[in-house]
Parts: sequence; C-alpha cells; structure tokens
Amino acid sequence: MSEMRLQRKIGLSGAVFLLVGNVVGASIFILPGQLAGIAGPAVFIAYLIAGIPAIMNCLIAAQVGSILPVSAADYVFTSVVLRPFLGFLKVWVGMIGLIVGVPILAYGFADYMAFFFPDWDRLTIAIGILFTLLVINLLGIQTSVRTQMAMVTIFIASLLIFGIGGLFYADWDLLTPMVPNGTNSVLNAAVPAFYSYSGFLTIVVVAEEIKNPSKNIPLTLLITFIIVATIYTLITLVLPALIPWEKLGTIVAPMSQASQLFLPDWFAAIITLSALLAAATSINVAILTASRSFFALARNRIYPQILSRISKRTREPDAALVLAVILSLAGVAIQGEIIEYASMTVVGILLYGVVWAVALTRLPKALPVHYAKADFKLNAATIWIVAVIKIVISVAFLYVGIRNNPGPAMIYIGLLGLGGVYYFLRSRYLERNGISLEAILRHEANQALN
Repeated sequence: MSEMRLQRKIGLSGAVFLLVGNVVGASIFILPGQLAGIAGPAVFIAYLIAGIPAIMNCLIAAQVGSILPVSAADYVFTSVVLRPFLGFLKVWVGMIGLIVGVPILAYGFADYMAFFFPDWDRLTIAIGILFTLLVINLLGIQTSVRTQMAMVTIFIASLLIFGIGGLFYADWDLLTPMVPNGTNSVLNAAVPAFYSYSGFLTIVVVAEEIKNPSKNIPLTLLITFIIVATIYTLITLVLPALIPWEKLGTIVAPMSQASQLFLPDWFAAIITLSALLAAATSINVAILTASRSFFALARNRIYPQILSRISKRTREPDAALVLAVILSLAGVAIQGEIIEYASMTVVGILLYGVVWAVALTRLPKALPVHYAKADFKLNAATIWIVAVIKIVISVAFLYVGIRNNPGPAMIYIGLLGLGGVYYFLRSRYLERNGISLEAILRHEANQALN
C-alpha cells in the first residue's frame, strides 16, 4: 500500500487558502439576502448561531487531522473508532453533497456570470466551470492550490472592502425591529446559514497531502475560522443596514446592489467577479476532496479499484477526479431553490455530525497510542463538552431542517439507504474473498504513526 500514498505538497498557507475558498463559497453573496427575508435584520444572529456547530467541527477536525493525517481521515477515523459502515456513510454523504451541493455553486456561478454575459446559457456556463476546474485539477494539486490562492485573495479583499466600508454608510435604523418575524424565524434561518459554515471538515480529507499535518491542520482551522467568522458577521450585519430586509429577500444579487449605495459603480462588477471566484473555489475544493475520498475507499477495496489509480505524471488520483466531476454534472441537471439545496445538504452534514461526536468520545480508548502522541490534543473534559454541544445542536438543527423541508430531507435519507445497500453487498463480497476491511483500516490508521 505504500506505493499508493500521496505526497505531502501543501504547506500552511496553501491549506488556509484551500479551506477559506471552500468555506466562503458563492452562498455568502446570495444566501444572506434570502435569509434576511426570513429572519429580518437578525440574520447576523442566525449566522452567529450557525457558527457554534462550526466551532465544534473545527475542534473535532483539528483532533482527527492531528492524529490521522491520511486521505479521507474522516472516513478512516470513524471506521476504526466506531464501525467501517459508519465511515463509509461519511464518504457516501460527501458523494451526495456533490450531487445536491455543487449545483448551488455551479448555478450561482452562472447567475453571476450573467452580469457580464446576459445572453449566455445558464446550463452551459455551469457545465463549463466544472470542466475548467477538472482540467486544473488534472494538472496537479499544486496548480490547483496556486489557482485557489489567486482567486481567494481577490474575493476576500472585495468582501472586506464591502463589509468594512458598509459600516460607515449603514442606516442602523433599518435594523429596528431586530426580530420582526419572531425568534423561530431566526432559528429557521440558522439551519441553511450553517451551509455557509459547512466546509471546515474537508481539511481532513486531504490530510495526507499537507506538510507537518499535526501542527498545520489545527492552525489552518483556527486561521480560517477567524477569517470566515469575521467576514460573515460583517456582511450579514451590513446588508440589512443598507437595504431594508423586506427587499433583500427578493434580490438575486443583493451585495452587488448594496455596494452601489456607497461604492463606485464599477465595484459592483468587482463584487460580481468575487462571487464568481468564490463559487469556483468551493467547486474546486469539492472536486478535490471528493476525489481523495473516492481514492481512499478504492484503496481500501470498498469502491472499484480503478478509482485508486494514480497518475504517473502528477502522482495523484486522476480517475477519482473524473468521477467527482461526472457526479457533479449529474447534480447540475437537478433544478431547485438555493435554500432547498442548502437545507438538503445540511441534513447529511448534521446527521454525520452526531456520528462524529460519538466517535470523538471513544477516541482516547480506541486509538490510545495515536491520542498520546498527538501534537494537538483535546483533554477528556473538552472532548465530552464538544461532543455534547455538537450532538444537541445537530439534533436541534436536524429537527428544524426536516420540519421546514420534509421532501428534500426524505429524499436525502433515501439516498443514504441506497448507500447502505451498496455497502452491504460490497462487504459481503470482500468477506467471501477473504478480505478483512477492519484489518485494512487498522493498517491504514497505524501507518499514520510512522
């Protein structure tokens, strides 16, 4: 298996740019306006609430990434600490995320592209960005990271200009009353708002390719969370103080319109370009991380062996990259509202959040040597605090999300059921051929100690 290991090519700065670009997607340019129509000026409170489970995700990811710096560490961790089936479901959830999550970004990219090219076909643009990013990733992860760094720098700069500048031109009277639709509206908005925070766990998927992972993964998560939380708070506080919340819910590109109130007209084009880049960076990481998950499961015999193929030129999984884009293209064919997509995606993330919280409590006993050697280590009390908070919030968010979007939630649960059927059939096949999945995963975990 050693010849199938991926090389550590990503430093701290590259990891930060990858994660920031993944978390801060096009949704921040679209979703706050729609959620303001639900929660009113208190939309920033909804984002603060959504940040709480994100903090728990960061702590869990920092711990897992520090002790298991392998490809798809989320899958390996859950498989070894709990059961391989639960680990498999994490990757299956990620695959569903490609189908229902990437269309949000691809069509968001197309919608903002209409600012520059209004006559271009929306579907063609969505497909085009997927193929473009596939080519970039096939050139190698270093090319992908460099592209990511350039795009993230541009859109983060524009977001800060808008957020900080907007503070000086805001009409704070527009924030009164703060909660016009009641407290429940804020909680209802917090569930899809969590979609904007949902990308932190992806850093552990590429852990095998990060230099000095035991230190750089926790640092990456800390730096990224500070950047993301600052930007989200600024944007969601300023937007309803520039445009009445009743109007925000009906505007397709709220930040572009709001920027025209206090910035030069040309800056609306910069905001639009930033939304394009933000969507592209999130799609880029979605494709990248999904390919690593597919690669890891193929390496462990759960997925077809062809997905474990490594390019001779880049030494990276090219077949898995192609599959990730094919699944994304299939998802683009699904038409829906962004809030429905976001809520559906979050259902899977929250379901698995409960599983990860339970796995965290078993970590010290299940992997005692890994835990003892970890550079980043949550003590026993902190582990239980993080796990309990994560479970309580995840269950509460799940209740709200399923109640508000029962149709998409049931479809999602049905797709999880299909994953369960596939795993059962595949595991039976491996058993009949004398292959122990538990032994393979234990070997994978033990390699992280070397």
